[in-house]
Amino acid sequence: MDRFDVADKRWRIVKDWIIRQIDSGEWPAQTKLPSIRTLARLFTTSITTVQRALVDLEANAYVLSVPRVGYFVSAAGRASMESTFDFSTVTVNVNHAVVAMLSQATSSTGLSLSSAVLHGDLTPHVLLNKCTATLASKANLSIAELIPPPGHAALRRRIAGLMLSRGVVCSPDEVLVTSGDTVALELALESIAPPGATVAIETPTYYGILQTIERLGMRALPIRTHAESGIDMEHLEEALKQKKVDVIFLNPTLQNPRGFIMPDHARARLALLASEAAVPIIEDDIFFDLVPEAERPRALKSHDHTGQTIYCSSFSKTVAPGYRVGWCVAGKYRDAILAQMFSRNLAVSSLAQSTLNEFIGRGYMDEHCARLREQLATTSDLMRALVDSSFPPGTLYVPPRGGFIHWLELPMSTDMAKLQQLAHQQGYHIAGSGIFFADGQPTTGLRLCLGRPLSPELAKGLRVLGECALQSQPDRPM
Repeated sequence: MDRFDVADKRWRIVKDWIIRQIDSGEWPAQTKLPSIRTLARLFTTSITTVQRALVDLEANAYVLSVPRVGYFVSAAGRASMESTFDFSTVTVNVNHAVVAMLSQATSSTGLSLSSAVLHGDLTPHVLLNKCTATLASKANLSIAELIPPPGHAALRRRIAGLMLSRGVVCSPDEVLVTSGDTVALELALESIAPPGATVAIETPTYYGILQTIERLGMRALPIRTHAESGIDMEHLEEALKQKKVDVIFLNPTLQNPRGFIMPDHARARLALLASEAAVPIIEDDIFFDLVPEAERPRALKSHDHTGQTIYCSSFSKTVAPGYRVGWCVAGKYRDAILAQMFSRNLAVSSLAQSTLNEFIGRGYMDEHCARLREQLATTSDLMRALVDSSFPPGTLYVPPRGGFIHWLELPMSTDMAKLQQLAHQQGYHIAGSGIFFADGQPTTGLRLCLGRPLSPELAKGLRVLGECALQSQPDRPM
């Protein structure tokens, strides 16, 4: 190929990628683009090539330049794109890849960075054991007896108290104890929508809900989603107006996999839009207690005045991964979900429920979560530093405001299959990004789950992963 043809292709690749970032909602109006040098490193190309792409984009009103400041997404370009919102639904196809990922993660003898499971060293074993010992000493309590749905009455009272801190006023009778958060989400979706229904989702989103959509024979409608503020409200609002949506699924607080927190004003607007359209919302709020207290939003359900938001959460990501105790506050869908629980015999461990009731009652919950947030913050600081020092130039990273889920956008030229192979050879397991997208198509996104204490082993593993990413760039040797 002539060298001039190659140069022409390169600037168009840069241009098309920037348009995709804007079209997808990743970069809303007035967003400042990465610097020209950053874009040149991202695409392993020259500054001149990037400048040519930006000049063309400015000529077509996608971006505007501010002298000595940089390039920004133009409001005019954004407005013109709102007429091009995509309402195509997707047949979800991720289950096979998710099962393969989970099987590899559990069988791996090295350091797994793919599973969003709280490490044992961060679990309050001593406090939980104290609670269990207390329960065992009470002669009038049988901790082996069956507690049928809706669950342990005392624990449901405790959970109703926890919900107050999330802005939700509910009675214990409105709380249903479930076998973890994912089961709560599955029960919710199956109770409110038939096969073939369309579920509006963030993109990327939690693979567990994609598996459920796939299993139930529903279809997904991916909505543009911003890295720092969440789902694109204009895109979703238009989908609701055109009656393209039967259910909305959101993970608005420390979203899995991208870690953003949806602002309170957007939550209020969404609740109003859903109410006007009579479309139910499923809110997955499993990471709430990992948000620093000063930054905590109100639950989306707190803005719901019609009972059509189903709130789901769990103790799995904060206290006891192995207990598998979650809950949902189901509003007007309570009876439908409860009927499903009885029909499927979905009782939850009596011992686990009793232990958690004791744990919260003794005040251990707040004490433990405060310490946990501090420990995870040190790991987040490490990740921020290593992205700058050890990962390929041009890697895009928005640090989450809490929790242990981190999302990196590696340069477009990254060979992700090579990266996974190199990481595996070094004893580290990472997951492909395709499981977070409804169509299963991978990108150069990388989710890292760092739910473990900061340690030399973890620091070394992340540095090695950065080196593997560097070796996965074009023209880099194995």
